[in-house]
Amino acid sequence: GQIPTIMKVNSSNSLAAGGSAPTQAITGSVSEALRLGCSAIGFTIYPGSDAAFDMMGTFQDMAAEAKALGLAVVLWSYPRGGGLSKQGETALDIAAYAAHMAALLGAHIIKVKPPADALEQPEATSVYQATGLPRSTLAERVNHIM
Repeated sequence: GQIPTIMKVNSSNSLAAGGSAPTQAITGSVSEALRLGCSAIGFTIYPGSDAAFDMMGTFQDMAAEAKALGLAVVLWSYPRGGGLSKQGETALDIAAYAAHMAALLGAHIIKVKPPADALEQPEATSVYQATGLPRSTLAERVNHIM
């Protein structure tokens, strides 16, 4: 059988100067994905980055084009930048919000990093404590953000 191929249409640059807002450059297109026989396009956004809104807008445009042409859309939603700590990038409350943002943007498939048993936002901490949401195992945390 054939293995479905996803064309990643944006990419980061690990050689970029530090201190700039986390973002990605467009490195592919929907037309290229079709020409190559891909089944989907893939895109990464960084909720929390100063560039997040631009990334989301670009994703929306490319996703609409891909969907209109019958391609699936995969979205990697990786929080970083802004006021997030390194631990906060995978904190349960932040990972849940990243998944939520990806769903709102209309992704068919959503990829987030496995959520840690940590909370980043003080407001979220009180809510999670009050609800008693089970979160001690990875399975419980993944179940929560899905």
